[in-house]
Amino acid sequence: MPRKQFPPKREYTQKRTPKSGSLQKGKDKSLAKGLRLPKDKESNRGEPAAETFASLLRPLVVEPSSPQSPVILQSSPLAHLDYREELKIKNQALALFWKNFRLPGHPEPIIASPKPRHYRTTSKRKTILKGNTLYLLFNDRALRSQKKFFVESPLEPREHGRIFEFLQKKISEPPFKLLADHLNYLIIRGNYKEHAVIFNVDTLNGPLVRKLKLLAGHLQKLPDPVTSAYIYPDPSCSEYYFEEGQPSDILQFKKLFGKGDLAVSHHGYRYSYHPTSFSQVNESMVPMMLDMAQELLEPNPVETLLDLYCGYGLFSHFLAPGYKQVMGIDAEGPSIRAAIFNKKPNPASKNARFLARHITARSVEKIPLPNDLGAEIVLLDPPRQGPQEGVIGALGRREPRKVLHIHCGVDQIPNSLKQWQQHGYKVQRIVPLDMFPGTAGLEVLILLERGSG
Repeated sequence: MPRKQFPPKREYTQKRTPKSGSLQKGKDKSLAKGLRLPKDKESNRGEPAAETFASLLRPLVVEPSSPQSPVILQSSPLAHLDYREELKIKNQALALFWKNFRLPGHPEPIIASPKPRHYRTTSKRKTILKGNTLYLLFNDRALRSQKKFFVESPLEPREHGRIFEFLQKKISEPPFKLLADHLNYLIIRGNYKEHAVIFNVDTLNGPLVRKLKLLAGHLQKLPDPVTSAYIYPDPSCSEYYFEEGQPSDILQFKKLFGKGDLAVSHHGYRYSYHPTSFSQVNESMVPMMLDMAQELLEPNPVETLLDLYCGYGLFSHFLAPGYKQVMGIDAEGPSIRAAIFNKKPNPASKNARFLARHITARSVEKIPLPNDLGAEIVLLDPPRQGPQEGVIGALGRREPRKVLHIHCGVDQIPNSLKQWQQHGYKVQRIVPLDMFPGTAGLEVLILLERGSG
């Protein structure tokens, strides 16, 4: 069944009326018109919710000195800043956040990204067919503001931009109309040297596969190396394509050409992972994150590390040589299977074991560890929304000697620290990493120890 078309163009060229509470040019010249940071939600009673990191950052951002595309200001609201200025205001906003929430400890200066722009190893565009032309959009919010068929992002490698631009033009051609009708997303993943393309489609049948194979032949001839391509069928047209939100049967995932897995190397450790598995989008920051985790945890050969939400084993394999044993745990799926496979190219992590199970309060309490494995250390690196309710409490009852809790966002920190404090844990160090330059995001590593501080 053909996908829905754009409504008439006039609906998408109307001038937006500012909503109540929206950012407008004011006395302090803080933000340019069109600049968007995540907005604060309201409580059920219509009252403003608690302050967010973005709400504290917003007034500190100066407006661009030259006109900027509205869709760029929405998707990368800090990319127009000099990077030193961006780090400065992020440090200020984080200090304010800590003070306003009366959180324990003091955040250390944000560790800068070696690549503050053009760093993303995962790029995604929502596809919309308007007439006979395919538009590649950052998200639904870009529907009204994006006039060009494709807009390059300052956060993505230039190779991604050239691949997207080629695909937009090629799929808009009449021979690929069937594909344009059924395409949900175009995704580029990989590393800084190799790029893989994923076609997220709403159906899978013989004629569509033949069109995709024809397109794959063109992809392999591009000057920018596309080393593999895949079909990801998603009839629900969900915005998700990673393993944690897969709405369709992963068995239907098909390779068009190239290797079955993606690959990355850090500090001499080699990792393979499924194209739908989570991996950090800023490859340049991963070695620094690994080094900092090692510095904070201070691995001890008489202790055991529990690596929760281990994914394909990034931390488990790197940290294993310093522990008596490492137990990596994540839900059943391609990622945990990759973690097991990654023992082969990394013989130094022979003492790492992996367990496939959903991470819940109940499952955490039943993690099987023999008593002769020494004191327990926990590395907790959950998805952006944080661990499931009760998981921190269950971990606290296990009484690990030390916990490294990695937060993918700042706003979850007050709630998680409150839970750790209730179980007798105190903050030792707070290390923010600028994992997402050009945006209002930060990765924050928090070291906690039981009954110390």
